[in-house]
Amino acid sequence: MKQILYILFIYAIFSAHIHGQVIARLVKAEGRVYFKRLGTNTFSEEGRAGASIRNGDQIKVRENSFAAIIYLDDRSILKVRENTTFSFMDTRNSRTIDMLKGTLLNEIKKEGRTKDYRIQTPVSVASVKGTEFAAIVSHSGVDQFICKEGRFEVLNMISGETVSVGAGEKAVSNATGNLVQAPSSPGEYPPDPEIEEPLDLEPEKDTKMVESKPKSTQKVQVKQIKENKIEQVEPEQPEELENEAEEVDDQNLPESPDTGPPPKPFSMGLGIGSATLDGVLYNQVSLRPEINIGKIGI
Repeated sequence: MKQILYILFIYAIFSAHIHGQVIARLVKAEGRVYFKRLGTNTFSEEGRAGASIRNGDQIKVRENSFAAIIYLDDRSILKVRENTTFSFMDTRNSRTIDMLKGTLLNEIKKEGRTKDYRIQTPVSVASVKGTEFAAIVSHSGVDQFICKEGRFEVLNMISGETVSVGAGEKAVSNATGNLVQAPSSPGEYPPDPEIEEPLDLEPEKDTKMVESKPKSTQKVQVKQIKENKIEQVEPEQPEELENEAEEVDDQNLPESPDTGPPPKPFSMGLGIGSATLDGVLYNQVSLRPEINIGKIGI
């Protein structure tokens, strides 16, 4: 029994890390853009520029609307056109867009990418190494993959057939198992609007760790910024930090705000949800323990 509980505890921690990880950000949203977060049942959250996207989230872009998404690690860009719905599915080695319908323009970077990227539909799978291409998925079970630059492979999951698609070509795959490679005309590629790539794409910082920083260290950093020093503040002994804090007080710099009462020594959170990976439904139970010792939180 203890071994089972230990395995469940380890799985809960691992599952919370994988499924709760911020993997991308919404950099542009025009019209009606909505999120269905992992563990919820409806598209109830309105998408706004700058919103974090976590593994397992779903996005829906309605009629006459548009959205642009950028991944944090390799800065690959997804441009989502109207009437499109898909979910984000990341594992340690793969990055999958589970696409139900719509039009998605993909600009997948080669440099800095550590995961295999693919578009998965109810009929087809497009595997990409680094390229620009469009995925067009219809309700009738017909998928089109149009290559703008680079090369990728398309698999029809009904028949098992595979084709390679290069620049100026397309693959058409349908629910009866047919997979055809053909040249594409310039007018077939959907309109591809330009977007400005944001400079600040750092993941969200843990505000608890910021609040737990000692006041004396904050004062030292304020003094060094005032003196136009850009080198990193090195840790010092408590007596030296106290002296530096007194010098800052002499310059009438404002005191750091009070962080309030100390947190509880121990707390436990619980999350329950489900996710679909490669057509298999996985249920998860996530335990989130928090331990606070003095000004240190884990």
